[in-house]
Amino acid sequence: MGKERILVHICCAVDAIYFLKRLREDYPNAEIIGFFYDPNIHPYEEYLLRLKESERACQILGIKFIEGDYNLEGWLKKVKGYEHYPEKGARCVLCFDDRLEESVKKAKELSCNAFTTTLLMSPKKSQDQLKKVGENLAKTYGVKFIFKDYRKGGGVQEMNKLVRELQIWRQDYCGCLFALVRQKGEKAFLDLTGFYGRLPGTKEEHIFIRQLKVFAELKGLPTSEEEFQFLGWFPLRGKLEIAKTKEVIPSLIKPFSAPIRGVAKGVVTKKVGNKLYLNKQNVVIELTERLKGYPVESPTLSNPTFVVEKKYEKLLLKNKLSATLEVRVEFAKSRNLIVGDIEKSQKVVLIPADTTFGGEGITLRKAEGIIDQLSEEIKEGKTAVAVLGAQSYSLGWKYLKELHPQVEEKLIVENP
Repeated sequence: MGKERILVHICCAVDAIYFLKRLREDYPNAEIIGFFYDPNIHPYEEYLLRLKESERACQILGIKFIEGDYNLEGWLKKVKGYEHYPEKGARCVLCFDDRLEESVKKAKELSCNAFTTTLLMSPKKSQDQLKKVGENLAKTYGVKFIFKDYRKGGGVQEMNKLVRELQIWRQDYCGCLFALVRQKGEKAFLDLTGFYGRLPGTKEEHIFIRQLKVFAELKGLPTSEEEFQFLGWFPLRGKLEIAKTKEVIPSLIKPFSAPIRGVAKGVVTKKVGNKLYLNKQNVVIELTERLKGYPVESPTLSNPTFVVEKKYEKLLLKNKLSATLEVRVEFAKSRNLIVGDIEKSQKVVLIPADTTFGGEGITLRKAEGIIDQLSEEIKEGKTAVAVLGAQSYSLGWKYLKELHPQVEEKLIVENP
């Protein structure tokens, strides 16, 4: 008989890191394959975050990692009619059926002797339900299901300790759309909102940081994270147009602009410098040569402000305007990713993780190229790279200086 091969369905890195570690200890001679199949995770940005962190967990443990299909539409059809069932209810059983059946099929395809799932590690999941589903699938497909309760005997505490030590990113809801709304309530709104570019404190920014963390660690480079909180500003929708013709004026919304109640319809009554002032709801139009975002040196709440190219000035002055702006302001989190030893390095290269409010920013490929180019210097301790979160608000650099004041004299800035 050949070497035993075990396929492990992975739900997330938090549950996977300890479960896989223990499984490898119990089956030291087996080949373990991690299979990330979770079409239930929503939105897609959340899926990508869990995917990259699960890949990182497998990389840390030296375990092969495979991604399954993101078949969200198929998953929604399977749980239709069970949307309002609670966690550990009938919807979860259907979800287990779907994910574990796809896993056992992958196990047979890869000639694995057995399969299991890291869902067994989650305190939010019913082990009895998982065991029943797994054993039924084992009979149907002829592949052994391994049931392991690594939660008992202090396993959950050990898992949490390992997660902290390895700085594994920890999600804040189970994963599916229905769990998101039930567990986070009104706060789920921002999770379900996609933003242009990588705004500070959004999943888009976080994904960029996780991707660079995985990239660096795959090259054998040491990484660490330093999280910080700030007052986040999130534009939901906004528009500036000619009231009569509905002609939309190309514009950007200046960060930390206050919202507009309903629709502000008015005319420009004053011009000071490059700013036009409407006679409704304190709306300001800031004129610029070219429509482009820029970093905000000291983010503070301001009047509703639209940034518009100067070529539209005459049109704006002679017409009644209509402006709408809906924003959300709440505390958010961002982080700096440190690649290398920042305390000992002779120079530090800065990479902004986010983009400006115009969407300008460094691409993932360019950021990876910088880390790749500097990898030998980083290994030798000569150079460190700091990927700065919320840098378009000048917050990442400010927080970096607070924790590492010596960096200031050794700085090299990589601009987008």
